Amino acid sequence: MMSKKAESTAGFTPLMRQFHAIKEQHPNKILFFRMGDFYEMFGDDAVKAAPILGITLTSRAHGNSKRIPLAGVPYHAADRYLAKLLGSGLKVVVVEQVEDPKTAKGLVKRDVVEILTPGTSTIDTPEAEHRSASLAAVYVSSGRNVGLAMLDITTGAFLVDQGPAHNMLERLAVLEPQEILFPAETGRQRLPGLFEERGFLNKLSEYEEWNFDYKTATRELNRHFQTSTLEGFGISTEKAAVASAGAILRYLKDNHRDQLLHVKRLTKLSDAEFMTLDYSTVRNLELVKSIAGANEENTLFSVMNQCNTTAGARRLRNALVRPFVSKERIERRLSGVGELVRNRDLCFKIIEETKQLPDLERLAGRLGLGKLNPRQMAGIGQALSTADRLRVLLREAHSPLLANIGQSIPESRSVVGKIESALTDEPPLVSSKGKIFRRSYSGRLDELNDSIKFAREYISSLQQTERERTGISSLKVGFNKVFGYYIEITRANDDLVPDQYIRKQTLVNAERYITPELKEKEELIFAAEDKIMQLESELYGELVEFLNGYIGDIVLTAELLAEIDLVCGLAELAVQHGYCRPEIFEDTRFNLQNGRHPVVEAVLPAGSFVANDVSLSSDMDQIMILTGPNMSGKSTYLRQIGLIAVMAQIGSFVPADKAEIGLVDRVFTRVGALDNLAGGQSTFLVEMVETANILNNASERSLVLLDEVGRGTSTFDGLSVAWSVVERINEDCRSRTVFATHYHELTGMAALCDRVRNFQVAVKEWEGRVVFLHKIIPGGCDDSYGIEVARLAGLPRATITRAKQVLRLLESGKFTQSELGKSIYKEKVQTSMFDAQPSLIEEKLRKTDMDNMTPVEAFELLRKLKENLK
Repeated sequence: MMSKKAESTAGFTPLMRQFHAIKEQHPNKILFFRMGDFYEMFGDDAVKAAPILGITLTSRAHGNSKRIPLAGVPYHAADRYLAKLLGSGLKVVVVEQVEDPKTAKGLVKRDVVEILTPGTSTIDTPEAEHRSASLAAVYVSSGRNVGLAMLDITTGAFLVDQGPAHNMLERLAVLEPQEILFPAETGRQRLPGLFEERGFLNKLSEYEEWNFDYKTATRELNRHFQTSTLEGFGISTEKAAVASAGAILRYLKDNHRDQLLHVKRLTKLSDAEFMTLDYSTVRNLELVKSIAGANEENTLFSVMNQCNTTAGARRLRNALVRPFVSKERIERRLSGVGELVRNRDLCFKIIEETKQLPDLERLAGRLGLGKLNPRQMAGIGQALSTADRLRVLLREAHSPLLANIGQSIPESRSVVGKIESALTDEPPLVSSKGKIFRRSYSGRLDELNDSIKFAREYISSLQQTERERTGISSLKVGFNKVFGYYIEITRANDDLVPDQYIRKQTLVNAERYITPELKEKEELIFAAEDKIMQLESELYGELVEFLNGYIGDIVLTAELLAEIDLVCGLAELAVQHGYCRPEIFEDTRFNLQNGRHPVVEAVLPAGSFVANDVSLSSDMDQIMILTGPNMSGKSTYLRQIGLIAVMAQIGSFVPADKAEIGLVDRVFTRVGALDNLAGGQSTFLVEMVETANILNNASERSLVLLDEVGRGTSTFDGLSVAWSVVERINEDCRSRTVFATHYHELTGMAALCDRVRNFQVAVKEWEGRVVFLHKIIPGGCDDSYGIEVARLAGLPRATITRAKQVLRLLESGKFTQSELGKSIYKEKVQTSMFDAQPSLIEEKLRKTDMDNMTPVEAFELLRKLKENLK
């Protein structure tokens, strides 16, 4: 009897049986099935992938007279198509031909060589060059602590942390992994609600529970790092974090990613070293992604990124979401930026060196993964050569940071020399294509190349020799892939063909021949080419192995080059925009003189941004109650304070004339509101959730920026919430706080609470209009000018007039709440009746012939109309 498996594939073509055998092992993944110069997809894979890739869906014979859907892409453009599939959240199995079709007996053998998932891909795309390509794993321990691990496979950065679920998911949201592993059984019970709340559902990958076992994970990590204990990483007792980190290594091994030579260390994320920024703060401040477009445009990152390299830009991006809280580390980077601001000659020399610098961080990653091609190897040589020159250049540096970098860059002349002596000036993209090595690198390789050269010289001269010998002037010597070398003679010269010519191919108007000598040279060339391919493959493997011996130094050099580029970019930013060096303190002061919003200033005409001061401290001016009209700049002012805090604590100069920054442990923002309708949360509920997070986690060292807390509900409810929030911050949290509000009643708190101060945004009323001055001044504002803002927004004139009538009634205070609606409606009716009857002035103006009046008559008419108004 036939097995069920054999029965299900009975009647299939051999190729389709081969496809289905592999597909059965990977049912939930797209198979990229190599066939010659194409990767083909069959069946449901083709149906699913074709619209994503924008390619044609066709079909081919499947066996038993049936057909199967088919879609394919050229192998040389595969990365572009793979990136699209991975970007759609799909996983792809790459199936290659693992034997030469020319020597295969029957069906070419194929096998899985790679499994690509969104978090394990090394494909370079313009969209991902500034972003870490991260795979995350999350595990909930029996104690309800959540372990988090994250690995950027392209650079080797491996991070771990452990803590309460809310904190870990906030961190996950900020770091934006492409894929999240979670345990199949316990994960379904404990995590889905949390993942849904954060919008992670489309990034989840279930992984077998045993892969998160603590003992198994410990063995995996010790094996990889060649250690006997995890105590040196500071995580040996954090079982959930260890479980997550070990699961990542297992997952990579399962996906043919078991060579990770560039992953050299495990870094524990610590609140003691980095400022905590939750997802709301990163989003509201638009640090790395704009709220409107969800891209980098008009973000703090886009303004600050003056880096020459993508590695430097990634370092900046990572710094913005993880600023330092260590005064020493901040001052260290500031020292380097400050030196390059002052020493412009040194800065220009560094810029010149880094302009053409390859992304050594990701090249080291490809080396560590065993996926480095010859051209990328040349890039490593170029980058290390640049590093050698920078090491010499930095001998003249005096700042602690730059001097230390200069001393820390490993000497790499031997590695550079090896690469430069081995590779041609233009090495190929694919190692299997040959022409990798310079002449004289290998004597045996030179001999083989010479034998081919001499054989081809013989063939090149053969055409002229045979024309002279046979008297056939049209005789040609040629080559094609099917028949090899041949001598072609037209039929008109058949009678002149020598006897030793052997017929090989018949054409319509000619015959093709070979000779024993030509066949001998052809066989020599083919044999030598095969030997060259084999020898070059061996030599390239040896060269890769040689570089692997230096991968630790290469990874360190990549990190140092990225830091040099970042510091140089920050110096350029400071000079271009006139930023100042912040003074960093370990108390709670936060003082800015003429501070500016870095992003808004960058898009406005030079010199037009209105700068403002800030003075906050936990013991004196703790809370600033900020009132003023809409559109006056309150939100911009709040954001610029948060942005300057972040900039200062990554070690950057800041947009101000003077800045004194007491270290901030967390920045909290409640600026703007976005409904979470998918999660069943209204604007007001989202606002309250974010405010609760602030009140429960803010400390004396935190910076709290609140905008319009309490809106979205009734006036008195909102005012009550806002008042109690200010009290809680004032009495318990003692955080440095700016609280922007339209509840003017809150200005009364300055007289009742210590450390609460009133400020307002100045406005000027001119000719019945309001001019926003965007200047923050002491005192409270008692008018929000909402109707004026509505007029500026383009509301119809009749609507604005009606709004003013309603406002007068509301402000009169003559009516109870139950009477108010009737009174407003009554005035509308009365106004409508009045407006329906033209006034005496309107009648006179209609009857006046303005075109035939003299100036004196016009003046007299105006005088009479004015008298009628009395």
